[in-house]
Order: sequence, then C-alpha cells, then structure tokens
Amino acid sequence: MIGRPVVLAALVAFAASARAASVDTPYCEVAMEFSIDGKAVAAPSLIVRFGEPADVTIGDPAGHAWRFRILADAPTVVRRANVIPVSVELDEIAEGNAYLRASPHLGAVPGQRADLETIFGNGDGRKARITLVATPRAEAEVEATKADAAEPPAEQPPP
Repeated sequence: MIGRPVVLAALVAFAASARAASVDTPYCEVAMEFSIDGKAVAAPSLIVRFGEPADVTIGDPAGHAWRFRILADAPTVVRRANVIPVSVELDEIAEGNAYLRASPHLGAVPGQRADLETIFGNGDGRKARITLVATPRAEAEVEATKADAAEPPAEQPPP
C-alpha cells in the first residue's frame, strides 16, 4: 500500500515539472539543414516563441528562394517522453510564386536531431531532406543572444 501513494506523488511532481518548464522556456530554437538530391541548400536557424509561427526565406523571392514556415508548440509528454510538436511548411518560390513542397509535422525530442526525407510530388521527383533540432530557450538566453547580435565586432589591432 505504501508504494502506490509514493508513485502517485512522483507522477504528480513529474507532471508539474513538465508544465513548469514550458513557462520558464517560452521560446524554441529551431536549427535546420536542408538538402535536395544530396546537395546542401540551406542551414537556417531561428528562435520562435512557442505557439507563434515564424518564417525564414533563403534566396531571392523575385528569382528563386525557399521559405520555411515554422510553428513549434509548447513541450508536452508523449508516451513518457518530452517532445516539442513542430510543423514545417516548405515553399519553393520561383519568380514570385510560392509552391508548397512539403509540410511535415513531428514530435521532436528537445535537443535531439530529427531527420525527414520526402520526394516532391506532381512529377517533380526531387528528393529533399530536412534535419531539425528543436531546443527550448529561456527568456534570458534569448535576450543575451539579441544583445550579442547588437554589439559591434571588436576592433582588431593591425598586424
């Protein structure tokens, strides 16, 4: 009989800590590598607020570009594992027109690599690979990153 209350208390504490973590870390850093037919195309990285979509475009939308629309939802527990639900919409942009090429949804384990492979449809046939790492970030980490980006580079003495 003593074992049941202890286990229940441990599960309640675990569930409370999982919810508290998402409050302390309202952001997610999403780092990706994108390749087509084995050739590296782009390696964007961005910080998003959980539950809010964000876009990053690589290339020139007037000519040719790739747009990644990312939505990372707050971490959750799935089958006793912490995961971050992540959706990626990948558009190819040619001469100002966007064409949806892929829209995977996955449960990424925080800080661990997830590999996705797909073949573009509609007779395209190109094989695409998206490698993604989603890592929760605290407000302080995001502010420090912004401050570092805003600082001008230190002057180097002449050789």
